[in-house]
Amino acid sequence: MVKYPAPYTRMRALKGRLLGKVQLESFLGMSDTAAIISALGETVYGEQFRESTDLPWIEHGLKQDMVVSHVKILAFLRGRSGRFVETLLGRFELLNLKSIIRSFVHKPATADSVEPFIFPLGKYHTIPVEQALEAADLEHCVALMNKTPFSRPLEIGYQQYASEGWLFPLELALDLDYYERLWKALDALGPLDKYNAGRIMGIQYDITNLLWIFRFKEYYGFSPEQISQYMIPHGWKIRGDIFREVAANDDVVAAVAALHVSPYDDLLRSVSLVDNSFVLGMEFHLLRYLYRESRDIFMKFPLQMAQLIAFFICKEMEVKDIITVLVGKHMGLPEERIRSYMITL
Repeated sequence: MVKYPAPYTRMRALKGRLLGKVQLESFLGMSDTAAIISALGETVYGEQFRESTDLPWIEHGLKQDMVVSHVKILAFLRGRSGRFVETLLGRFELLNLKSIIRSFVHKPATADSVEPFIFPLGKYHTIPVEQALEAADLEHCVALMNKTPFSRPLEIGYQQYASEGWLFPLELALDLDYYERLWKALDALGPLDKYNAGRIMGIQYDITNLLWIFRFKEYYGFSPEQISQYMIPHGWKIRGDIFREVAANDDVVAAVAALHVSPYDDLLRSVSLVDNSFVLGMEFHLLRYLYRESRDIFMKFPLQMAQLIAFFICKEMEVKDIITVLVGKHMGLPEERIRSYMITL
């Protein structure tokens, strides 16, 4: 417990700089992206995109601010807690690696077009970004990762890619490996941290597992056996036999209800379609649940890892909503339609 006062104080300061519902509502009411970007420039996020008006660059800057928040809190952490938050930060390195990999597959992407959208991680980089961007091809890029945490899943995933010509299994191998490493870092924390932080992380894993089941069925036509290969094993409720039984049922909502998997039975029954899509509606509905659960954590578990995780989740949901408003306004969508995609309002 005594190891958290300094990072907790820094987190509270960063939490105080979140924009909140009033500011997001004001963005919704603005006439166009130029007005929103101008207002954003006066907030904490403005530090990351300066005076740029290029929408992709602004989106990247908003996400980079999440990296900055991790690094600022990491400065006050040591030992197992520091390694855990560093592993959380590793999600952005995973995104960097995926961007680099895609640049070799989806031509005509070049190093010059990819590099501006790499998240700078400073001393927390483990992959050789510059060398990877300049690699002759994907095989050479993968070889450069042999001394990084991504070596094993890349080796497995690349073999599948080479034989099938499909990037999807490679990226899933990277995702599953990352989730496993993150859980091991959590497992190394003390009992209270492991229990309380484990619940909110388990909810995140549950949501990913549920979304994967739906998407694998609806978009890829995977069999239950194929889907089970991609289970994240450390969920709060959607894991093990529960996952396999849900994946085996043609009616996922009915399966979750029949198994009395609370709270997801009620949550899935109350999903509203978004753009005539149940999966899209479910994603927003579950993320709103995660956001509410994260906010509730601030009322309890003081000086524990759970509050740091809750802050990172709230930060991410706010960034998602800002991007949603920007893209919606850019596309000329009506305010109520944009609102249907938002999480924090």
